[in-house]
Amino acid sequence: MLFKLTTISILGAFAAQADILTSTQRFFGMGGQVPSYSEGDQDEQEPKSTNGLGQIPYSEADSDLGIQEILLETPERDPVMFYLSTTVLRTDSAPSASGPTDESSWISASRMSLSWRPRVTHGWFADLGIGEDVYRYDRADSAENENFNLRAGVYKNLPDLDDMVFFARFEYQRITFGSLQDGDYNAQRIRTGLQKTLWAIPRHQLSGSLSGAYEWTVRPDAIKRNELGVDLAYRYAIVDNIYTVLSTRVSGYDYDQGDREDLTLGVMLELNWQISPNVTAMASVSFDKNNSDSTAGLAALNDYESWSAGLGVGLNWSF
Repeated sequence: MLFKLTTISILGAFAAQADILTSTQRFFGMGGQVPSYSEGDQDEQEPKSTNGLGQIPYSEADSDLGIQEILLETPERDPVMFYLSTTVLRTDSAPSASGPTDESSWISASRMSLSWRPRVTHGWFADLGIGEDVYRYDRADSAENENFNLRAGVYKNLPDLDDMVFFARFEYQRITFGSLQDGDYNAQRIRTGLQKTLWAIPRHQLSGSLSGAYEWTVRPDAIKRNELGVDLAYRYAIVDNIYTVLSTRVSGYDYDQGDREDLTLGVMLELNWQISPNVTAMASVSFDKNNSDSTAGLAALNDYESWSAGLGVGLNWSF
């Protein structure tokens, strides 16, 4: 009897630890762990645009004029970027603090980030960033959480490889539940990868990235894991200041303990209205799914499917 109770206690503790991640990563795009390097910040000669595609405004006569090269005066770079957003979402699967009884809920999601990307040398740029996500639910028993992330790395545009972008960085992530002082989860990892614009014509752009992350320090140690992820994003400019983004991310996680492997899928459709160069209004719907292959009957505790939709506004400044 004592052995049985001890086993149940150990499994219960392990499940609670594992759910720290599954209860927070289910909202697609959380944490800014894969910031984009394909928005023109690495290329000083790319003109700023109003259509979110890194393109000059579209003209109906473009197709009649053929391919043109327009020489522009090189603008000054803005290496410091500040971003602030708030979104109200409705989800059918808000994480519960009392167990695997997820229910629908309204969510207030806020994000703030600050990045510095100065030129280093010979086409190399530094990438320093800090950010915080705060999630609040209208259900009293939901696992409200905060996600802090810090990164420091480098990236470089590779003209000989069709302008592919290589990046490598150190990441620190810390998750708390209702208290910024007490950290329930923290991890240090190295991430490296490639990003590229795969296809671009007026109004259309398809970009993708491949990245891998190795974790060497994690608390609790039971959820230490390595990651391999693929991202795709298709953007379509309806008019010069209104555009849609269809993005998907597939990630595979290999855990050090428990013979556990997870496969996570995230899909999001966004409608963005660029009200001004610094203000964007957003509407989005997303689907997230996690399949966990773990021992000791814990797979069901780490599986989830979640639909979310909402409205938000984002503010950004570069200087």
